[in-house]
Amino acid sequence: MRPQTAKPKLATNEYTKEIEFLKQQKLIAYGGDPSNLPQIFQKNPAFLVLDELQAELFNARCHDTGETVSIERAKIFKEEFNKINSKKFPDVLNLYSMRLGVTTLIALANQKPIQTTINLADNTLGDYAVHAIKTLLANSQIKNLNLASNMISHIGLGQIIDDLCKNQTLKSLDLGVLDGSIRKNALGFEGAKHIAQLLLSNKKIETLKLQDNVITTAGGEFIGQALKTNQNIKHLKIAENDLKIAGIETILLNGQNLESLDLSKNNIRPTIKFQEYLMNNRTLKRLNLEFNDLGPKGVEYLANGIIQQQSGLVSLNLKGNQIRDEGIQVLSAAIYESESLQELDISLNDITPDGIRYLADVLPNSQIKILNLSKNLLGDESMIMLCNNRIMEKLDVSSSRVADQGFMTFLTFIGESTNFTHLKANDNYISEKVEKLILEIIEKNQVIIDLQVTGNRLSLCCLNRIQKILLRNQKILEEKEPSKIRTEIYRLKYEQKKIQIAKDKLSQQEKEILQIEDKKSQVIVEMERIKQQEQSKRAGLQERITDLLNQIEKKKKIIEDKQADFERSKQLKQQELDAQRNDYQVVYQKRKELEQEFERLQKELDAQEQKFKDEQFKLEDAIADKKAKGEDIEKQTAQLREELMKLQKQQFEQNNQAEKEQQIQQQQQVINEKEEKAENDKQPEQVNKNNEKLKPKKTTKKGKKKK
Repeated sequence: MRPQTAKPKLATNEYTKEIEFLKQQKLIAYGGDPSNLPQIFQKNPAFLVLDELQAELFNARCHDTGETVSIERAKIFKEEFNKINSKKFPDVLNLYSMRLGVTTLIALANQKPIQTTINLADNTLGDYAVHAIKTLLANSQIKNLNLASNMISHIGLGQIIDDLCKNQTLKSLDLGVLDGSIRKNALGFEGAKHIAQLLLSNKKIETLKLQDNVITTAGGEFIGQALKTNQNIKHLKIAENDLKIAGIETILLNGQNLESLDLSKNNIRPTIKFQEYLMNNRTLKRLNLEFNDLGPKGVEYLANGIIQQQSGLVSLNLKGNQIRDEGIQVLSAAIYESESLQELDISLNDITPDGIRYLADVLPNSQIKILNLSKNLLGDESMIMLCNNRIMEKLDVSSSRVADQGFMTFLTFIGESTNFTHLKANDNYISEKVEKLILEIIEKNQVIIDLQVTGNRLSLCCLNRIQKILLRNQKILEEKEPSKIRTEIYRLKYEQKKIQIAKDKLSQQEKEILQIEDKKSQVIVEMERIKQQEQSKRAGLQERITDLLNQIEKKKKIIEDKQADFERSKQLKQQELDAQRNDYQVVYQKRKELEQEFERLQKELDAQEQKFKDEQFKLEDAIADKKAKGEDIEKQTAQLREELMKLQKQQFEQNNQAEKEQQIQQQQQVINEKEEKAENDKQPEQVNKNNEKLKPKKTTKKGKKKK
């Protein structure tokens, strides 16, 4: 859809002044020559609000979304762009969640961006934009590319996998899902094959993020086998992919050079023995296992691995693993033995004060600086036990049933500590009774810069006052170093960068000079060799020239003899040529006669063809007449058939009528015969009756008795 251009209803003075001012600014920026002004600024005055890159992206986004181009929308786009992009980081281009489509990505690829980090997460690129991604990879020196949450499937990845394999600048690739986004990528098992191909071919990529891509167990095994040959991958995030035991174990056994590994939300069971993996791995620093199902048994394997590990694990996330107090007891021993573990997240694990007691005993002798205990069953007792740690800097006890006593005891400890800077205690049972004490302690403390107590029973006034004190502490922290020294440091750093650049240029020039001198010496040696060769060639050529001159004299005599022979043969050939000319004249005359005969025959043939055409036309007319007569005959035949059908119908009806009349006559005849028979039968009966009447009556004894 082509974007519509929104025109102002009335060209007011303010509008025209603004447009003219923007034009003047753009002309100044491009040297004052209108011919140097990019074409995009001449399409619509709204683009004058933006720089060239923003104008191209805004115009392309309007194509993708169907929005109208206007100054107001251009200003909104500029605010969105500047909000997520900072001038302090010119090598970073953030375009996440800006409703970008295929056209926008094509515009970006055609601009040849100079940024080394490009974030395109949470847009609507899909598989249709992979050709633009290929152009973007070819036209830029990208080191970090974020394509998370763009509805890319294994089909789209397959179209750019060859370019990714050949790319020598890309260090980080994100094909996962951005938190809270509904535009998920779906690489699946086929996509895992492409990722394995990438790991086998490209040894420059160091960071790969593939969370929530339905890779499954088989895909995890493919990626794990590819990790066996790729020793350069350092950071792998493959969370929420349902890898299960087989996929996880393959990755753990072969990823021996990883520095950070995220396996959260992968249905990891307690049967996976992390002990062997951590013992063999010498580089792992950060391990994320949140929202699995390790339980106390799985934590036991993990704790044994931490104790025997040689790499020095720095960060461990076990959130939501149902480790409970039994797991904390085992984990505390590993914390005590570890000399490197500094960050620990054991939130949402049903931990009670009994488990915190084990942890509190080892924390003072550990290196833990950041601890997350949120969403556990801590209570005040746990907070009191945690007050002995003087090394801790950050603590999160949100949603952990902490009340006034435990919170105030720990806050008093913070007031005396010089290291503690962050405390989160949201959604607990802290009441307004301790507001004054909280403010007094924080007022005296100038170290803590983050205190979160929302979701408690504290007043809004107290929360605002806490925020003001924290802002004061942040400013104090920033102003510890004088501003002059800071600016001087920045200047020196800048000068140091310039000196380093100059040194690099100088070393490069020295290398080029050395190369040129080497080439010069090689050229001199080559010239001496060529001179000697030329001298020897000249002597040989002189001898050859004398021999050639002698040969030339001999050949001259031979040529003169051959010239005489040539003259004699020339005369003979001339005579033969004259005879052939005479013969040619005769043949030419015959050819003319034949051509005349051919023309006559051609005319006769044309006449015959014309006659044939005339007869053909006559035949066609006769055929047409015959056809017309045939059609008339067919019509008459059809009429006769209709009349015949009518006559047959009438005849049929007449025959039916005659048959009916014959039947009636037959029936009448039968009736007459029956009547005659009946009359004949009646006559003898009448005669008998008459005879009986004439006979005398006889009396019987019975009759007498009756009388």
